Amino acid sequence: MKRALALMLGVALVTAATPALAEKSAPAGRVMMFLDKFLKVPPAERSRVRLSYAIRHDDKPAGNLKATLVEKNGARTPLPINADGYFERLPTLAQLQGDPQIVFDVPADWKMGSAIDFAPQLKPAGEYDVGELSATVNEANTVMGKAGGILAFAAPKMSGILFEKASGGLVVFGDGRTAPLPTIASGPYFRPGDFQGAVRVKLTKSPTKVAFYSGKK
Repeated sequence: MKRALALMLGVALVTAATPALAEKSAPAGRVMMFLDKFLKVPPAERSRVRLSYAIRHDDKPAGNLKATLVEKNGARTPLPINADGYFERLPTLAQLQGDPQIVFDVPADWKMGSAIDFAPQLKPAGEYDVGELSATVNEANTVMGKAGGILAFAAPKMSGILFEKASGGLVVFGDGRTAPLPTIASGPYFRPGDFQGAVRVKLTKSPTKVAFYSGKK
């Protein structure tokens, strides 16, 4: 979390067992911390970033669980969880403001937690426009500044974009010059402030995932 950020923050869940229904529940606002603040930022100002939430059990992804959002008026909305433990659907801001619960179909003695993934909307590719990379980094910092909360506390400044397992790559400048991308163990990364006049980033192969980078070098 210090340098390469698909920002993962673990949150332990204290759930209430409901034996009659063979389910456990937890407040949606605890399972999905920061989501309400994120959704209050106008959509046009957060179009390049996303929040995802995963359920974990024994420090491992808890995939393919059955989860349901239950509002105080009794309305129930399925929240599918994929094989990697991530919610495929999130509550709306209106739903969250009603203090709903998320009900999980899991054993009563399960110890559960949730993790937040704050990441770019950028898709894995072999080449990127530097203007879009820069705009994505700037937007991430703006969103955290406006919404505040746990993300701003844990990662106050994004400095670049990480291309996980892309092996290597080049930065291409407007005059045709090139320079190698710096690399850490998880892959090469691009910091806009380090390459003035750059126009493209070309990778040796498409990354497995695009994430935020928060290192100073």
